[in-house]
Amino acid sequence: MRYQNKTQSGRYFLLPNSIFKQKLLPRDLSVYCCLKYHSGTDFTCFPSRKTIANECRMSLPTVDEALKVLEDKGLVSVTRRYDCNNGNRRSHLYRIYQPD
Repeated sequence: MRYQNKTQSGRYFLLPNSIFKQKLLPRDLSVYCCLKYHSGTDFTCFPSRKTIANECRMSLPTVDEALKVLEDKGLVSVTRRYDCNNGNRRSHLYRIYQPD
């Protein structure tokens, strides 16, 4: 069975049961769900850290801590992106992985 990210209606996303075996803190699970919510069929998304913080009702440092945990557990990879014209930071690109 192929893993799907969202239903065909797009009204909700699917969360694998195995995510609960990862022993994530509530903040980590909240950020993972936020990224899943924003991701498309290619399992990538690029919400700003501020958007994640607002939607998860947490501070930017807390978002950063959660993203570090998710990266360390191999659930998310973060590509830090910069504007090639002026070097300013752009939103990160997140790739979401299904837990084992």
